[in-house]
Amino acid sequence: MSLVMSGLDCHRAPLALREQLAFSREGVHTMLEWLKKQPGVEGAVLLSTCNRTELYLTGEAETPWRLLCRGAQAGEGALQPYFETRTGLDAARHLMEVACGLHSQILGEDQIITQVRTALDEAQEAKAADGVLSALFRHAVTAGKRAKTQVTLTRDGANLGTQCRDVLARELNGLAGRRILVIGNGQMGRLAAETLRAAGAQVTVTLRSYHHGQTIVPAGCATVPYESRIAALSGMDAVLSATTSPHYTLTAADLHTVPDPPKVAVDLAVPRDMEPACGELLTYYDTDALGAAGVGSEEELSEIHAIVDEELARFEQWQRRSRMGESRLRFPIFLDLSGRNVVLVGGGQIAARRIGVLRQFGCRITVISPTLSCRPDGLTWIERPYTPGDLAGAALAIAATDDRS
Repeated sequence: MSLVMSGLDCHRAPLALREQLAFSREGVHTMLEWLKKQPGVEGAVLLSTCNRTELYLTGEAETPWRLLCRGAQAGEGALQPYFETRTGLDAARHLMEVACGLHSQILGEDQIITQVRTALDEAQEAKAADGVLSALFRHAVTAGKRAKTQVTLTRDGANLGTQCRDVLARELNGLAGRRILVIGNGQMGRLAAETLRAAGAQVTVTLRSYHHGQTIVPAGCATVPYESRIAALSGMDAVLSATTSPHYTLTAADLHTVPDPPKVAVDLAVPRDMEPACGELLTYYDTDALGAAGVGSEEELSEIHAIVDEELARFEQWQRRSRMGESRLRFPIFLDLSGRNVVLVGGGQIAARRIGVLRQFGCRITVISPTLSCRPDGLTWIERPYTPGDLAGAALAIAATDDRS
């Protein structure tokens, strides 16, 4: 069974083309369901961010980029020259480098780790990720975490939020007291709002009226209903938009109705939130216009590549073990645990040994214990005593306390 990936990113393809292969969360789920039905596909994980779209497959299916274009109903002819396809360990190495931020628009940016982990979670929820892809993505996340904690980059903590801050500070001659409207209160919108507020800006964030439950508003930020966003633009120094809306959040016609429009606009969405014609009325930045940031020293890059080499070797070791027996490793009770939930009760030395064994089988491990002697990457720890309801949704439960009395 082969491993292959195809993808395009901000370094290879312009935004106008990347927009054709940008997937919302619902779009990712729909695509994975479609991929599961395609001949030769054994496993699939789709990584879709504002800067890249990459499809990882196992099996003997057709080239991933063709499946991506067909599934997204995008033109193959225009997109094919911008794709990069890798196989085997070359594909595995690439993913680990991506998770470490080596191929990001901002070198070492930290959001990519969460995005890689989310891609695996979504594939496992859709029952699209097999054991090989689950193991690969777990090792990639581990590599990303190690790079973040063990290597101090010149632009430590850089992300799109800090890049927006720097661009707006330059355009507005400082941010102290500047009035900025942030359209969108998702993860990226909140990150941008928090970063701008910390720099002294007066930030207003839009909220959707139909959202139920608790809404997180960054500390110190004012709010305005999303439906009132155009009226709220008057008197603003800048506007930033970061939503997953299928429609424009701001058009040139909207700007013409604003008595005192902002001077600068930053669009962090892919596909774009703002009509490109807005750029004729104010200073406009999309994700490509923000440009790359950070190059890293030779020593820093060498440290990150060494981490990638180590995690790649561990993934190779996992593959060798998996080929020693059946095509899929099975727990001693002959359950296929790939992508399934396992609850382990206990946090001592016995639990540590059980965790070491379980990690070979591609499962999601939840440890329930008030204490934990060691905490490897890739597991969930519930820091309290076990209760009967903790087993809901578990494929397997293991008692692993040190107390045998």
